[in-house]
Amino acid sequence: MKRFSRFAWPYFLWMLVFTVVPIILLLIISFLDMRSLNFSTAKFSLAAFSKNFNSVYISAFLKSIELAAIATVLCIIIGYPIAYIVSNLNIANKFSFLLILIMPMFTNMLLRVNTINKLLRPESLLKNLFGISLNISGSETAVILVMVLMYLPFMVFPIFTVLEKIDPSLLEASRDLGANNFKTFLKVTLPLSLKGISSGIIMVFLPCATSFTIPYIVSEGNLKLIGNIIEDKMGLGNVISTDYPGGSLLSIVILIAVMGSLWLISKIDAEGETLL
Repeated sequence: MKRFSRFAWPYFLWMLVFTVVPIILLLIISFLDMRSLNFSTAKFSLAAFSKNFNSVYISAFLKSIELAAIATVLCIIIGYPIAYIVSNLNIANKFSFLLILIMPMFTNMLLRVNTINKLLRPESLLKNLFGISLNISGSETAVILVMVLMYLPFMVFPIFTVLEKIDPSLLEASRDLGANNFKTFLKVTLPLSLKGISSGIIMVFLPCATSFTIPYIVSEGNLKLIGNIIEDKMGLGNVISTDYPGGSLLSIVILIAVMGSLWLISKIDAEGETLL
């Protein structure tokens, strides 16, 4: 295998230039005082730490965690039965049913979010066709709903993968010992599927907690989560003033949370059997 190791160098250089170097730059910028990306006028400062760890940003961070947690719980409640039912279907190709969940992901995310958000407004296609007016666009409920619709497949697939790998003889043994279907599920199926649930939680919770596209579009500017604050500080939104050190610092904090979660996945699922 060593003779093929040289083929890994292009990938290594790609990761170095587009992943490692930007992370290092973010870390350096978070310790500087600069209004523009001009390092010649930048000075060492810890102002970003004092300005960004205040009640406003902590509140936005906690709100992000709250909405992400609610969306993740809803994904478990909806996704587990879907994965369980599909895994128990007596057909040759079960993935054809899961393809229904995958197909919307082939379209642009911004297009999907905008389309769903329009359905949540008072005057929408739902009202014209069925007389149903949801009128929840711009609310936290709408943000949670769109998060669930966007990231539900990331909960279903890890759970389905684990359920598919459960040895049927274990379920038969449980029934032979006198357990009914419900008790077999509680004592055998559910414990064996916890790794899939854990992976699904991380794969759904992280993008929900750090998302800025969904809150920005669906809340129509009424809700500021941590992702939107980073966007504003980096000057990516309609904001004239920028705060690159503050945005870099918050990005590093999010990155640490992501890396910690990936480390947790590696400990829970060392063989990677739940990751597709």
